[in-house]
Amino acid sequence: MNSKEMFEVWNRVRAWEPEMRIDLVRRILETVVPPLPLTPTQTTSPAEVQTNPPPTTDQEYKKIIEEERLKRSLGGAS
Repeated sequence: MNSKEMFEVWNRVRAWEPEMRIDLVRRILETVVPPLPLTPTQTTSPAEVQTNPPPTTDQEYKKIIEEERLKRSLGGAS
């Protein structure tokens, strides 16, 4: 493939949606290096882990409420 052909491909691909470009890159990389099997920690993206913490349990809510009550009672007494 010569430079002109690569430039034409690049111009075409550059107009694609990001998800499509990422998929193409992944497929190209798989032709060079075979994909590794995913471990359980790799099945969730770091963004998902940071934006979707596990829901707070009733016990955790009770602890938070008790801590806030204690703060208020100590703050009101001083």
